[in-house]
Amino acid sequence: MNRLRWLPFSSAWLLLLLQRTPVLRVATQATELVAPSRVVALLQTAFASAVGLGAVHSLAGATQLIATTASPATVTVGANVQIGMVITGAQTAASSWTVSGSVPPGLSFSGKTSGTVNVSNLILSGAPTATGSYRISLVAWQKTNASGDKSSTFTYTVNVVAAAAIGPTFTSQPVSQTVTAGTTVTFSTGASGTPAPTFQWRKDGANLPGATNASLVLTNVQAAHAGSYLVVVSNSAGIITSNAATLTVDAIPVTAPGPSLTAQPQSQYVAPGTAVTFAATATGTGLSYQWKKDGTALAGATSATYRLAAATAADMGFYAVTVTNATGTVDSDVATLTVNTGGRSRLVNVSTRGFVPPGGALTPGFVLQGNAPKSVVIRAIGPTLGAFGVGGTLADPVMDVIPLGTSVAIATNDNWGGTPTLQTAFSRVGAFPLATASSADSSVELALNALGASGYTVRIVSKNPTASGIALAEVYDEDALTSPVRLVNVSTSGFVGTGEQALVPGFVIGGTGPKLLLIRAVGPGLEPFGVPDVLNDPQLSLVPLGRDFQVAANDNWGGGATLTSAFAQAGAFSLPAGGKDAAVLVRLPPGGYTVIVSGIASGTGTALVEIYDLDP
Repeated sequence: MNRLRWLPFSSAWLLLLLQRTPVLRVATQATELVAPSRVVALLQTAFASAVGLGAVHSLAGATQLIATTASPATVTVGANVQIGMVITGAQTAASSWTVSGSVPPGLSFSGKTSGTVNVSNLILSGAPTATGSYRISLVAWQKTNASGDKSSTFTYTVNVVAAAAIGPTFTSQPVSQTVTAGTTVTFSTGASGTPAPTFQWRKDGANLPGATNASLVLTNVQAAHAGSYLVVVSNSAGIITSNAATLTVDAIPVTAPGPSLTAQPQSQYVAPGTAVTFAATATGTGLSYQWKKDGTALAGATSATYRLAAATAADMGFYAVTVTNATGTVDSDVATLTVNTGGRSRLVNVSTRGFVPPGGALTPGFVLQGNAPKSVVIRAIGPTLGAFGVGGTLADPVMDVIPLGTSVAIATNDNWGGTPTLQTAFSRVGAFPLATASSADSSVELALNALGASGYTVRIVSKNPTASGIALAEVYDEDALTSPVRLVNVSTSGFVGTGEQALVPGFVIGGTGPKLLLIRAVGPGLEPFGVPDVLNDPQLSLVPLGRDFQVAANDNWGGGATLTSAFAQAGAFSLPAGGKDAAVLVRLPPGGYTVIVSGIASGTGTALVEIYDLDP
């Protein structure tokens, strides 16, 4: 035995110490083990007493290992273990230990199972995971890192035994369920026991292969899954059987299909007094119908057809039917009714809302037909649009009016100035007032000469060339409907973006008669003219002002003979028959309309929107 140079004390004093220090009595059961802080406190007390005794009686005795549980210690798999160890027989406590041998799996000395442990009070702790007899070799050192004087090698034995078996008991039982075919069902149970119990689910008394978890999951259940389910739980100490849970599987309810329209109401252009019938054909059971004019339900119009005995100018408008049954609702296309009243009509106001990019422009244009002067009000609105909830407006638009075929402006305006003349003109043509007399919006009132067909371009840019924003261009015809000069073509070239940056032309048909219009949204068709960054696939929809339904829409125009003829009549340039440009030919009652142009799949780019008056 290697004796330490620390002062020893005799075995008699050690026995006396143990008698006078009950906290060091050997614990014989794992349940007697104390918390780590308590173990340390006990060991510190024991060592302090031993040192004091050693100072008095230092002639004999060797170092000894004292543990809170005597060797061999018997512990149980899975139970928490705290065994403290100190060296007695020395005047000072050990500062480090060397651990070797076999430490039970799950236990360690300050996280170590071998090597040097720099502690004074050595504690073996953890929860053992495997049964067996384990011999641990320990050497105490006077200083840290296994230096200075050392003690003899002590052997400490730990016997790990299996926990006493406890039969399984249920903590929760499976519950009966009623579900619809096709759903997922989960039966669950909870059970405790030592060792951990195993599970076997049964259906109608027969074991379910592979169903050995605490939960049983059935996917896409059908009628064949219905039955009685229970689980058998067992371990080495016993077997128990759960309550039976019943699974009831209801068939998927068979519901009538929703309505589907197989024939849509058609637009009609008739003479006054003509009987008109709108009809729709729908499939489905339990159908009901409600016809609407201009989005408002027509009283008593609840059959598959709607009939007007003698159409008048007041009947002009937009007709559609809503078909409903217990399963759903479907709205028909909108059919337009126009009546040839013989009255005059013309384009009295055209406008375009669009995005002005940095360094770019919004360039609407218009054509006057006739041989006389035409009085117009032209505006470029930016800041005032904010009052209507438009975000990202152009802060300071500058407007030029340029005759077609030239580059010299005949009128230019930066800030409109709030003049009484312009304010009166706004009121006369029905234009909304501008926010303030000092706003940065632009406007001019002009008398333009028309010689046959005379074209003009309105160019709107930002005063700050690096700025961008949404602007509204407006052209108002101030003359009476009997004026010999009229607007026959309006167009806008501009950037088409998404959301607020969509290109949105608008127009107003004034008068009492309907008007035949050709409307086009051209993207790829601009490439032969050298226009860069065109909108690859434009689509357009036509919406009456203040309404939430569209009366016409198109994605790809298709090259049909009717539209091809309309292009020629309007004098519009031709488009590739298989191209992705959009076009519609519509006859509309008097009123205001909005054309919304956007890109398929949120595409962006430059597009040209054109509106042609095809009436003589």
